[in-house]
Amino acid sequence: MTSGQRLIGACAMVATVAIGCTRPAPLAPPPAESKPALPVIALKEAPAFPLKGHVESADIVGGAYTVAKLVDAGGDLFHTPFNGLDGVGSFVREDGSKLARFAPIGPRGPSAQACGECHASPFPSAAGLAHSAVSQVMKGTLTPLTVRSVTSVFGNGALQLLAQEMTEDLWTARDDAIAAAKATPGRPVARPLESKGTRFGEIAATATPAGQVKVDVSKVAGVDPDLVVRPLGWKGDTPTLRNFAAGAAAGAMGMVADEIVWKKAGAGKYPDVDGDGVGRELSVGDITAMTVYMAAQETPADAARLATLGYVQALGPDDAGRVEAGRKVFAAAGCASCHTPEMPLLNTRFEEPTLRGRGQYYDAALAALDPAYDPKRPFVVDLLQDGQPPRVEARAGGAIVRLYGDLKRHAMGRVLADPAGPSDPNVADLGPVKHEGKVVMIPADQFLTAELWGVGNTGPWLHDNRAGTLREAVLLHGEDAPPAIGAAGRSEAQESRDAFAKASVADQDALVAFLLSLRTFSPEKR
Repeated sequence: MTSGQRLIGACAMVATVAIGCTRPAPLAPPPAESKPALPVIALKEAPAFPLKGHVESADIVGGAYTVAKLVDAGGDLFHTPFNGLDGVGSFVREDGSKLARFAPIGPRGPSAQACGECHASPFPSAAGLAHSAVSQVMKGTLTPLTVRSVTSVFGNGALQLLAQEMTEDLWTARDDAIAAAKATPGRPVARPLESKGTRFGEIAATATPAGQVKVDVSKVAGVDPDLVVRPLGWKGDTPTLRNFAAGAAAGAMGMVADEIVWKKAGAGKYPDVDGDGVGRELSVGDITAMTVYMAAQETPADAARLATLGYVQALGPDDAGRVEAGRKVFAAAGCASCHTPEMPLLNTRFEEPTLRGRGQYYDAALAALDPAYDPKRPFVVDLLQDGQPPRVEARAGGAIVRLYGDLKRHAMGRVLADPAGPSDPNVADLGPVKHEGKVVMIPADQFLTAELWGVGNTGPWLHDNRAGTLREAVLLHGEDAPPAIGAAGRSEAQESRDAFAKASVADQDALVAFLLSLRTFSPEKR
């Protein structure tokens, strides 16, 4: 090889090596990772109110709010822990005497700074643990008389809709009795009171030849003489979510809504009625937003449906078998006679305010004070479309509500009776129910059938949290040595309780497994 050939070969090899070792130009250095802004420590006190301003009812009817926007506003108001600059707590009782900001003002609270502070387990807006129970006190004292556990608001929109339809059925039966009595003067005409499988006794009417009618409500059972089904509260004393929102805000937090103040002071006036330095605490629109938020909350469901929806793992064959066995024990013991497994719902559109339910589910006094609180222009939430999942189950012509309840009061016996004695219920404007000029008192041992949907993970149980397990809750539905059948103080559930107590351990375990399968669940709030 000549020197020239060697030179050419060397150059070629150098070129090859150079090409083979060529690396791409270095990339520009990656930008520094963006870090979330660190929180700022504020050194100036400010209200905790979560919105730019109060929600105004005029803006709601004016179309300024979509369902999602109003639900979000209501959720912010529900979960914000208010402070003294918002008007939380109270400094004076109704009689003008002074007290500490969070001392009881009678008959209850204040005891919290946020609705969500109590309604927090096992998910936000659900039920409450033992520490969140509300103690009712004798007015003017600090002595607790009764205790109420905090229930979940999940599914409450459907409960109000069911109650409205049931009230319409009961009023139709009453109207029919009155019309028939007028057609046959002097002869009593009785009609059964029944709706969605629940019997409320019967009503009778007698007409004079002049057309005057006397209505006999002595055989009405489990509902007030006005035949308005009140689906909320342990005593079945609250007809609407709005009553619940306004009443709890004032009674448990000292956040007094305009609609309460206006009924005493007049529309548009904001006196500091509780002496905390704040005149306007919650507007009519704020309460509407909280009402809509609660109406749109999740619907409790059983484990099988939650698995079908893809929210939880399906039960194994053994557990599924125990649940089905427990369902049969539940029915055989007679539990389903009060804890009705399901009810049909004809109209899934929740209206706030509403004229449905014969006009018994809106605040007529508030409508006279606020023109924008207008039942002819309601804000609508369709539970089948706008509700948070899991929703009620659609069916032809409406929905099916698997509540395991009957929306009726029952005598639960001397063991569960309130030690303070009878209490009075509420009507739409937060005043007591009256019949023939007298306040209607709910007997101390009467309670609304508690819906069992969601019972599997919302303990402790019963109206005063006395049951630490579901087994205890069932056994406390009666007693070992009860009064005789028909005697005062005997629980209507005594026979079902005794059937459970006498069942085999396997059957008892199966019934508990069935109850544990009825879940409060929120896929978006885990």
